[in-house]
Amino acid sequence: MIRALLVVAALATSAHADVWRHAIEQGSPDVRADVYDSQMKDGDENALRATSAGASVADVRHLVQSAVVSYRNAAAAKPDNAEPFYKIGRLLYSFYFEPCSERQVYMQHPSPLCPRDPKAFDATHAKEIVEAWDAFEALAPLDPRVSVDRETGAAVAFNLLFHRAVLETQLAGPQNLAAAVKDYEKILARSDSPDETVLSNLAEAYMMLGRLDDAIDTYRQALRTNRNTETMYGLAVALDRDERTDQAHDVISAQGEQAMAEFHRRVAEHITFFVPDGEEAYYFALAYESFGMTDSAIEYWKKFLVSKAAAIHPQFKQRAKEHLDPLLHDRTRKAIHLETPWRDFIR
Repeated sequence: MIRALLVVAALATSAHADVWRHAIEQGSPDVRADVYDSQMKDGDENALRATSAGASVADVRHLVQSAVVSYRNAAAAKPDNAEPFYKIGRLLYSFYFEPCSERQVYMQHPSPLCPRDPKAFDATHAKEIVEAWDAFEALAPLDPRVSVDRETGAAVAFNLLFHRAVLETQLAGPQNLAAAVKDYEKILARSDSPDETVLSNLAEAYMMLGRLDDAIDTYRQALRTNRNTETMYGLAVALDRDERTDQAHDVISAQGEQAMAEFHRRVAEHITFFVPDGEEAYYFALAYESFGMTDSAIEYWKKFLVSKAAAIHPQFKQRAKEHLDPLLHDRTRKAIHLETPWRDFIR
């Protein structure tokens, strides 16, 4: 919380000075309240104007940034009030993330601030959103917007905890993943009916942190609710990384090749996504290996080994090599045998 408030203080510019000077000149008995109210109003008005259908990209970007500055001015006027921080995060999320996924780009008009590549990740604004919502929760931990409905597990109003956890997961650093785990655990602790998506995402975060036993247990808990292919494959990968490869192959083989093809399609269309970049190659490699498709398995093990995911998680890189080396050796041995069958007669 202290760090977030220091950020607000550091952003005090000439705009802050003008706001305070105006309030003092008005002679108000409660200068801070007047500044807070006027800046929150300005922020809301700029945010609303940014939604205008006729606004250019440059205008929308300017209006969104102006709204953020106004909300930060309000936060500086009343540092104990959480609302400006909620609005900063919600505004940035609604323009830079909420309408920008690949599926939503095809289904509706995206925000003009969405990246051209739907798969691109805007780490700068993600961090700004997370910091704002962290400050909001620190100041208002009992606010309903950081709670969930105990019966359904759904967030009250906007699902701040879930979306913050997804952003933290995409940021992918160890501290980010630990923060995502905390958010998912909060959702589950406040719900009577655990959500399969939350459980599956939590299991993946556990796995990225090397907590393989927790990951396996959580994947299995998720599968009690919904036995979808993504969760089954997640369990298989966690089992493999826990050196239970035979069990991992059994889990994947039991789903059938059609399920593998569907899984591949969903990843290709970005319906299912993985972080860090390249993590999906491990899933594909293990799946192809499970069905004896050696060439495809080799291709994807190699892709994983040069990926960002392997660089971030070297322990998984070593595990991939333990798969790849025997496959390459076996393919070389078979190729030699096909080219020189006479070797069988001189043994």
